Amino acid sequence: MLGDEYLILFLTAAAQKQLVVPVEVSMGARKNILQLCNRKISASWTENAAEKMTSEALEEIEMKDSELQTTAEVHARQIPARRYVDYLIFTFCAGLYLLPFMRFVLLNCNEGSLVEGAVRIVHGQVFARDFLEVMGPGTFYWLAGFFKIFGVTFLAARICLFIVSLGTGLSMYFLTRRICAKYWTLPCIVLAGTYFGMQWPGISHHVDSNFFALLSVACIVVWQEKRWSALLLAAGVMAGFTMCILQPKGMLLLFALLLWLWMQTRRHTAPVSSLGIVAGGYLVVVAIVLVYFWSRAALGSLIYANVVWPAQSYSVVNKVPYALGLFSQYWKHWTIAQSGYRWTMGMASVLIAPFMLVAALPAIVPILWIRQGWKKVSPEVVLYLLCGYALWLSEIHRKDIYHLVFGSPLLLILCIYFLGESRRKAADLVLQILSIAAFLLAIVNLFQVVTAHSVKTRVGSVAMYKDDPVLEFLDSRANPGEEIFVYPFAPMYYFLSSTTNPTRYSLLEYNYNKAAEFQEVIQVLDRRRVRYVIWDTNFEAKMAAVVFPECPPMPSSRYLMEPYLESHYNLVKDVDGVRIVERKREDHANR
Repeated sequence: MLGDEYLILFLTAAAQKQLVVPVEVSMGARKNILQLCNRKISASWTENAAEKMTSEALEEIEMKDSELQTTAEVHARQIPARRYVDYLIFTFCAGLYLLPFMRFVLLNCNEGSLVEGAVRIVHGQVFARDFLEVMGPGTFYWLAGFFKIFGVTFLAARICLFIVSLGTGLSMYFLTRRICAKYWTLPCIVLAGTYFGMQWPGISHHVDSNFFALLSVACIVVWQEKRWSALLLAAGVMAGFTMCILQPKGMLLLFALLLWLWMQTRRHTAPVSSLGIVAGGYLVVVAIVLVYFWSRAALGSLIYANVVWPAQSYSVVNKVPYALGLFSQYWKHWTIAQSGYRWTMGMASVLIAPFMLVAALPAIVPILWIRQGWKKVSPEVVLYLLCGYALWLSEIHRKDIYHLVFGSPLLLILCIYFLGESRRKAADLVLQILSIAAFLLAIVNLFQVVTAHSVKTRVGSVAMYKDDPVLEFLDSRANPGEEIFVYPFAPMYYFLSSTTNPTRYSLLEYNYNKAAEFQEVIQVLDRRRVRYVIWDTNFEAKMAAVVFPECPPMPSSRYLMEPYLESHYNLVKDVDGVRIVERKREDHANR
């Protein structure tokens, strides 16, 4: 430790000779300076005292400064090196964990619609004009790009999914390290554990939109440090991509970014031009998309599919209780209500903790923020708050637990940040319990996919819990490229069997689709004499009330598709309520 007089000599010389004082030295000497000030050092230290410093003392001070400066430079070079090693280790471990999930496939989920739509695009069809989906066009064309490069195979779809999943994990890790002092991997583990279920591992517009949204936020965070205008432009472009995939998420994200930049301009820490650059990048993407669909005579169809139709149909059937599925889809799945299996209740209580946190995040984060002192947060934390709630609001059009999970990434980081900043022992205990629960959930999910066995399909080997007789039938009886129809919803069969859908709809459900759309499908089946229809009777009988709980069941007297199928098709096989029906010979002969 430097003596008092030597310290003052050092600081005086530093001021006169403009010596570089490393950060470590200044921080370490700060206590000495405060002590000297508190003791009210005699004002006798004047310029005369400074003049008495010998040349040897100055040389010694300069030599000390040079040594300390060299040490600081070495330390500064080592910090980025260690950081790169941390990212490499995280990337390796995350990739290793994700790989077993990439072979797994879920039949009754949105992936089927997205994959089938991407195949249509590869074959020259145009989104909204040739097939109707409520999701934005982004994921369809993003995946179609992978199909064009690697071929229409399951491997190509999983390369796309792996890049998006790993990229999401890296973005979460980067954004967590920017504000959190510890628990850097915890938000990633919680998100990975809660992602698994109805939508992941599978191609999903929710997963893709989060990937681009987090990249957009990461660009803004790096821009704060580097001040490169290209990063602002990239942030706007990523927000534009997000909008093309999931419209509400992209628009709310843009609003959050612009609001945060406006706040920084008010504090004179960002130029006004930054708002224009971000908005410009966003509008360029939107303009390119609109021009493309206009050139394909599909602009009106795009507006109808992504604006008019959702406003008329989507919101009506997707009114659900908050966090729907938390217990019906997870708790009941983990517990066994039989004697001797009571231990599963304890296991389920631990595994459900991350989902409970996700459901409570919108209320927990503001409480923690206020307790810490809402005026004390850094600009980066404010950015996370604005963008975090933008992502959350974009997913509450359907408030089930799956959508809440997809709206939670940044709120998860904020929750862990506020808990980590708290000095209360209870906060650290909560983080430890959450770490254990999230880790166990991730392991249980991994165990589930590892136990799935391989099934050969026309697009490559996939992993399922059990063999699918419907898929086996299609492989043996339907030719590649042949038209079949899956009703009401399981479009993954089209992709796995390399068959095609002659209609514009991958989902056809009462209260969701209009009567005119049912009639359109019937006309297509009748005109094209489609030979095979996969008819899942379980959906209307059992699943409709679960998926659309607020919708009254459709009376059988108002059924449209069922009477047609019963009169024009013969039953070939019934697989636990999934009927494989074949067009009657006299109808098929007239084709």
